Amino acid sequence: MWTRKINNLSFLLTTALGIFLVLLVIALGVSFYLAISDAQLASRKVFLTKQTELAARELELEIFRFEEDASSLFSFLEDEDLDEEDFQIDLPMAIRKLMNNFPGLVDTVWVNFPESSSFFTMTDRNDFISQPFDGFIRSKFKENSSLYRSNPDGLEMLFLLKLEDFSRRFVSNYYLNEGGGKFLLLGDQLINISAGKPANTIEFQDKDLQVIKNDIAIGLKGIYEVTWNYNSESISGVLVQYPFDFGGILENASMVFFIETEELTEGVYNTYLWLFFVLILLLFGTIVFFILSLHNNLKSQNQLEKSSKEISELFDQQNLLLKELKGFVYFHNHRGEMTSVSDEVENILGSTKDEFIKAFLPNSSIQEVTELQEIVSEALDSKKSVLDFEYDYTRPDQKKIRLKIFEKLIFDKKGRFKGGLGICTDITSQFEASQELVQSENRLRTVLENIPDIIFIYDNKGKVIDFHVKDKIPGWDDSALGKNLADLLPEDQKEETLQAFNTARNTGTIQSVNRKLELPNGSKYFELRYFPLDENRMMSVAKDITSQKIWEKGLIEAMSAADEASRAKSEFLANMSHEIRTPMNGLLGIIDLLELTKLNNDQKEYLEIIKNSGNSLLGIIKDILDYSKIEAGKIDINPFPTKPAEELEKQIQIFYGLAQKKNIKINKHISSKAYEQFESDYLRINQVIINLVGNAIKFTPVGGVVSVSMDVEHIEGDLYYLKTEVKDSGIGIPEELIPSLTDPFFQVESSSTRSFQGTGLGLAIAKKIIELMGGELNISSTIGEGSTFAFSILLTKVDAEFTEEINASADERENWFGMGGEYPLRILLAEDNDLNLQLMDLMLDQLGYSFEIARNGLEALDMVMNQEFDLVLMDVQMPVMNGLEATKRIRETPNMENLFIIGLSANVFDEDQKKAFESGMDDYLTKPIRLMALAKKLMLFYDKKAKLKA
Repeated sequence: MWTRKINNLSFLLTTALGIFLVLLVIALGVSFYLAISDAQLASRKVFLTKQTELAARELELEIFRFEEDASSLFSFLEDEDLDEEDFQIDLPMAIRKLMNNFPGLVDTVWVNFPESSSFFTMTDRNDFISQPFDGFIRSKFKENSSLYRSNPDGLEMLFLLKLEDFSRRFVSNYYLNEGGGKFLLLGDQLINISAGKPANTIEFQDKDLQVIKNDIAIGLKGIYEVTWNYNSESISGVLVQYPFDFGGILENASMVFFIETEELTEGVYNTYLWLFFVLILLLFGTIVFFILSLHNNLKSQNQLEKSSKEISELFDQQNLLLKELKGFVYFHNHRGEMTSVSDEVENILGSTKDEFIKAFLPNSSIQEVTELQEIVSEALDSKKSVLDFEYDYTRPDQKKIRLKIFEKLIFDKKGRFKGGLGICTDITSQFEASQELVQSENRLRTVLENIPDIIFIYDNKGKVIDFHVKDKIPGWDDSALGKNLADLLPEDQKEETLQAFNTARNTGTIQSVNRKLELPNGSKYFELRYFPLDENRMMSVAKDITSQKIWEKGLIEAMSAADEASRAKSEFLANMSHEIRTPMNGLLGIIDLLELTKLNNDQKEYLEIIKNSGNSLLGIIKDILDYSKIEAGKIDINPFPTKPAEELEKQIQIFYGLAQKKNIKINKHISSKAYEQFESDYLRINQVIINLVGNAIKFTPVGGVVSVSMDVEHIEGDLYYLKTEVKDSGIGIPEELIPSLTDPFFQVESSSTRSFQGTGLGLAIAKKIIELMGGELNISSTIGEGSTFAFSILLTKVDAEFTEEINASADERENWFGMGGEYPLRILLAEDNDLNLQLMDLMLDQLGYSFEIARNGLEALDMVMNQEFDLVLMDVQMPVMNGLEATKRIRETPNMENLFIIGLSANVFDEDQKKAFESGMDDYLTKPIRLMALAKKLMLFYDKKAKLKA
């Protein structure tokens, strides 16, 4: 019995011991499972946190790099040395390179130049498209997905970005277990960026999202245990978020990674379920239990080592990032002793790791260490958990730097201080830039306070929000603050000013408007310039232009006086020319008639003297009028193509007779290039050549030599220099008088007994003509040896061969008597001056023409209406009705288009001839009228009449 009891007791004890051992084994297994599961879960949380942080930081850096590349591209477009080829070739290449550097980020790029716009995009097949764009670039701007750049010159660039697609592609390189997910949190919008997962199948609970959003709003990263619905199934897991910015494009974004809790521990669950199953089957075999436990323990250790390695790699990457950011990480204990510091400390502070750690030992007397420990102590006294401050530090090499220190103070569960973890970065360059900005703002403020201009700043609706007025002006003071621009303007100036304000705001350009203020001390004028200060503000700068207005008024009055004086001068010259030419008309006309009569030698000599005197007087009048026109800027340059050498030869031919009389030899040196076709105003060139060659022959003694040379020098393209030189062996010119030769009316020998006569205008006119044609006149001379006059002007090469038909004006006949029989014309002479009538009567009688006479324009008009004539010789200045008005009235009469009208006038200005042709005259003869010139005109218009009848 006792044995049974003992056996029962043993059984019970054995059973109890067995049950106890089983329960103990199960308890030990469960405890071991929970410990390993918690360790694995903590490890995966750390890994998930680092993955999220790394993805957010690298995505932020990638966007920052893109913004820098975009800014570099915009700076490239602002280069003033770029030409059209650069924009057509280099710009598309640069944009394509930018798109390839950031695949999937850029959707479209618009570029707006002041004169054209283009857009660039890349298709899904990687085809690059570049086309012109007709529209307003700013209309393509999309909030939170666009990057815009512009400058005051009208250059604009807009990037439309695919941030969601780019983020999805970017985070695809970061591994998450099956069942995990990746999201972007943009404000209230949660965007799924997991590769291959539907966008709307996962829904988080509102309370979880609200907690996450609150942390993001204050810039905190976080790890959370959350619940979500997936295909109507509720799932629990771990979520990590890390706030970041998409550069200047989008702020307050957050990267969100999450995985299922079951996924975190799924391997452990499967292993221990199998272990428990084995334990149930093998309750009596604890060895199997330990073997399986050891096996699973080794498996977990391997997983931990793998995770630790990944975490170590992440820390290495962080160290690289710190090196790029010029920073280092440090750890210290609760006594302020440094326990660890990263390798970058030597590059930043110039001290080794050992020196840095030793500096914080208790017996250290370094001032900087003491100050930092005091800052930590003050933070602990103030119950702060984070330190963030800047510090000036002098390195051992005496280089001064600016440091930014951010430290997290660490406390245990009981609130006892355990130490600190901090990051120290070198922000010297940023600090110096910020200080320069502050100094720049101070300089700008000083400038604003001292400039006399009035400055107002408005919001975009025209409300005054700030101003600067140095001198007090009623209405432009403190009372203007808060008022609208429209309320500060007089009614008569409101519309124009508001239009300028709105145009400046809408177009981004400066708009100017003038305003007049009536002040107690008189009227003041201001020029207001409106322009955008930034996206939300407008600015106006008002400049006092009262003095300028007064000056402009005086200038206008002075200009009016000058114009009046110029008109008076022109009228005087015109009247002088007319009054002199009218008697000269009779004098030279009679001389022409006398030359056709029989004269003895003495009479011919006397007549030649009279003729030369008359021609000299005409030359003087012509020089005075030419110089007056040049001085007034009324001379025209009329280029036509011909050969310069041929024109030179024609002009030299004129002087052969005079040269022979003085036994002067004329030498020519003309290059072959001068016989090619060039375009220029050869009438003006000939005028210069005649003046220079005429002077050379005039001042060269008997038996001397005059040399004329011409050459053509190529410049570039079709542009050439015509170089002409006239050299004589004359008396020479004193060197000190050479600069004055081209002054009007200047004579080298100005006494009353001077040997050579002239007006002194020839060289002045020649110099002005040469300068008008883009050249210059050079003069050199030696007393007793002669002088050299050289000039060069611009020519244009004529590619096609130019030919000109020269129609000989009938035979060069010497006897014009009786030509009226060969070329009969019915002529009406309209002339009021008796002397001119006598002369024209004699001339037309010699030529064999009969004619009718009208004493004024009204008589001429009446006779033309009642009689039939072939040609009218119409004097321009007549009483009752002048010749111009009479011609207009004739042309207005039907069937008068075949009546030829030749104007007769002593007025030789180009404007006078232009008025004559505008009135309807067919040709124009200036007085004095020469017999040969009149005869040729009559013959010309007879031929025209014959062609009309044919």
